[in-house]
Amino acid sequence: MAKTKKSVFRLSNTALWSFIAMVAGALLGLAFPEVMEQFKVIGDIWLKCINLIVIPLVLCIVILAIAQQEDAKSLGRVALRIAIYYAITTFFAVAIGLALSMILKPGNGVDLSGLHATKVDQTTTFTAESFISGLFTDNLFKTFTDGNLLQTMVIAILFGIALLQVKNKESRRKVIHMIESLNDMIFSYLNMIIKLTPIGVFFLIADSFGKFGFSIFTSMAGLIGTYWLSILLMTLLVYCVVLWIVARISPLQFIKDTSEVWLFTIATCSGSASIPIALKNVKEKFGVPDHIADFCITVGGQLNSHGSALLYGCVLIFISQMYDIQFSLATMIQIVLVGSLISVSGGGIPGSGIVKLSIVISTFGLPAEVVGIIAGFYRFFDMGTSTGNVLGDIAGTVTISKLEEKHAKKLGIPFE
Repeated sequence: MAKTKKSVFRLSNTALWSFIAMVAGALLGLAFPEVMEQFKVIGDIWLKCINLIVIPLVLCIVILAIAQQEDAKSLGRVALRIAIYYAITTFFAVAIGLALSMILKPGNGVDLSGLHATKVDQTTTFTAESFISGLFTDNLFKTFTDGNLLQTMVIAILFGIALLQVKNKESRRKVIHMIESLNDMIFSYLNMIIKLTPIGVFFLIADSFGKFGFSIFTSMAGLIGTYWLSILLMTLLVYCVVLWIVARISPLQFIKDTSEVWLFTIATCSGSASIPIALKNVKEKFGVPDHIADFCITVGGQLNSHGSALLYGCVLIFISQMYDIQFSLATMIQIVLVGSLISVSGGGIPGSGIVKLSIVISTFGLPAEVVGIIAGFYRFFDMGTSTGNVLGDIAGTVTISKLEEKHAKKLGIPFE
C-alpha cells in the first residue's frame, strides 16, 4: 500500500479549506440565520453539479472495472469477498447501535411533546421480492432519468460482464477505449467542480445551523450524540481493527488519510456525490488499483449502508426506552437481521433514509410518530449516515485490495 510521508494530522488543502468553511459557515449561520438561509442556493447548485454526473460516472467505472478484470474468475473472487465483508460488517453496525444505546440510555426521561413533527409518507413496504425485483429495469433511459443508482449499477455490471466475454479482442478494445475516453472527461469535470468544495460546504453548513441553531442540543442531543459515538466506535472497532490485521494500517493513518472524504460527507450528506472523492482517496492514499477501486467503491455505494444500520439500532432502543418497552433477546436478533437487510435496500425505496427508518420502526410495532420528530432534525443524522457509509466503503475496498495483493503474491503474479 502507498504510504504518505506527511504528518499524521496534516490535511490536504481541499480538506483543510473545507474544514475552515464548515466552522465559518456554522458561526455565520448562527449569527445571521435568515441571511445565510437565503444563500443556500449556492450550495445546492454546487451539489447539483456533482450529482448530475453520478449516473454516467457509475455506469462508466463499473463497466471498466469489470471489463478490465483478468477474467470472470477474478471478478467473481473480488465480488464474493466484498459481499461477505459488507454482510458481516453490516451485522456489526446494527449490533453496535443497539448495544451502545442500551448502555447510554438516550431515551430515558425524554419528552418530545414540544417538538414539531414532520409528516413522513411511507408509501412503500419492504419485502425481499420487491427489493430483488427493484434491482432490475425494463427501461434503460427511465432508470437514468430517475437517478436510480442501484439499477444503474446492475445495468453496468451486466454490460461489463457482456464486454468481458466479447471474443473479438479488437472490438472489445475499441469499446473499452471509448468508455475510457468518456471516463477521462467525467473526471476532468469532477476535478473542476471539486475545487469548489469549500464554497459549497460553507453555504450548506451555514443553512443547517441557521435553520436549527442550538435547538439540536436540547431534546434530541442524547440520541444524536449516541448515534455519532456509534459511528466512531464502528470506525475504530471494526474498520480500523480489520485494516490493522489485514493491511497494517493504523487507526490514526486511516482517519487522517480519509479526512478529505469524511469532511465532504459531513458537509454534503451525499453518499452518491462522494463516490468520485472516495475513488480518488483509495487510489492516491492507499494505492488501490483502478479495477478494484472502481468496482468496490461503486458497489459499496449501493450495497453498503453501515451508517443507516447504526441509526436503526440507536433509534429502536431510543424509542423503546422512551415508552419503557422491553425487547427480548430473540427480538434483538431479529432487529439485527431486519435492520441489516433493509439498510441495503435504498435503491428501490422512494425517499430512502427516513422512509426506511419508518419501515423498520413499523416492523417492530413501535410508535411511528417519533419518526416525524427525527425527520425534522434528519440532516444531523444524515451527516452521520453518509459518513458511516462511505468510510465503510473505503475500509472494505482497501481490505479487499490487500487480500487480492496477497493472493497475487502467493501465485507469483504482478499486482496492479
